[in-house]
Amino acid sequence: MAILVVCACKTVYSEKKRVCPKCGKAKKDRGTRYQVVIREGGRGTRKHTAYANTMAEARQVEQEIRAKLHRGVNPAAARKGITVGSVFERYLKSAQHPDTDESKVSWDKDLQRWNDYLAPDFGNRRMDAVTRDDVLDFLTKLKSQNSRLGKPLAPATRRHILVLLQRLYNWSRSAEIYFGRNPASKLTIDVHNKKGKVFKPEQAAEVLAAFEELASSGKTLTERMCGLALMFCLLTGRRRGEVSALEWETVDLDTGMMTAMKTKSGEDVTVPIEAEVVKILRRAKDMGLDGASLVFHQSDGKSLYNPMEYRWGIIRERLKLPGYRIHDMRHTFATWSRRAIGLVASMALTGHKTISAALLYEHTEEDVLRKGAAAVAERAGLRNGNPETPQE
Repeated sequence: MAILVVCACKTVYSEKKRVCPKCGKAKKDRGTRYQVVIREGGRGTRKHTAYANTMAEARQVEQEIRAKLHRGVNPAAARKGITVGSVFERYLKSAQHPDTDESKVSWDKDLQRWNDYLAPDFGNRRMDAVTRDDVLDFLTKLKSQNSRLGKPLAPATRRHILVLLQRLYNWSRSAEIYFGRNPASKLTIDVHNKKGKVFKPEQAAEVLAAFEELASSGKTLTERMCGLALMFCLLTGRRRGEVSALEWETVDLDTGMMTAMKTKSGEDVTVPIEAEVVKILRRAKDMGLDGASLVFHQSDGKSLYNPMEYRWGIIRERLKLPGYRIHDMRHTFATWSRRAIGLVASMALTGHKTISAALLYEHTEEDVLRKGAAAVAERAGLRNGNPETPQE
């Protein structure tokens, strides 16, 4: 049951029939009214009904109803009172539009969080029917819920989900769609991010040698590409997601420039690349699949995002570097480049927009600390002009 014909005698019948089964009147191409009926499941489940004046309009209405049901929006409930699902639908359109205040490059992440976590619990709920206890129960449930990869949701992910729910209520009030209270206000989820680490020069050399070995002698294309991609991470400071999504159309080997698309800040970042990095890219081009859009890809052309993490885990264990992450290569790049050109200039390379964000990657290495401490002893006359040797 989907699209039906409404005859002038008020009989409703299948649009596949040419005449009305009751009065025998033939169905006309023009002037015929249609009824769209969509059930949520099989026979006996709740149905949603709408009307249209043309077959094209009826098919469009059918698609809209099915899309709403798929996103967790109850069209019937939306008519009785504004639902969280209907607000999200309008918010998403605004976030996708480039000329609105809510325009977001990362709107697709909001859509994923809505579909995976919020829609099942709040999609059909009226805005004014959601209580603070409902939100607290939802947050408790998230602690035991797994991600698409089967891993427990990280605190940062749970906070993103909560922030989206809070944003829907705040946005609906600013858009004058809803005027009630926000049951998710003044709630927060503490996130204790792991403190970044910086490789020592000798550690970085060992890591690069291991990456080169993987890139040169890996048994599969995926393994060899992982070696190149991991080298690229350390020498450019790009995030794993940016490297695994890097496309050839954003790389210019002749001028030595590359653009990281859709970075964490929501903006594209164009940076220069050195000769060593250009060499890595040329190797990737030579060994890659013909016509592949991704610079670094698996044997089937897909993203290296997960394989990179797996290969790094093996190398990390072999080199006895417990606790070091791929992201620590970015911390290393930021720290070393900052020592060479200063904090503000290095922000252009890492893509940080604020000094407060860049300072999270501010690490003072041991040799710098020793140099500072030795300067005090030397200034006090305890060393004979040699910062390394105390005076006997």
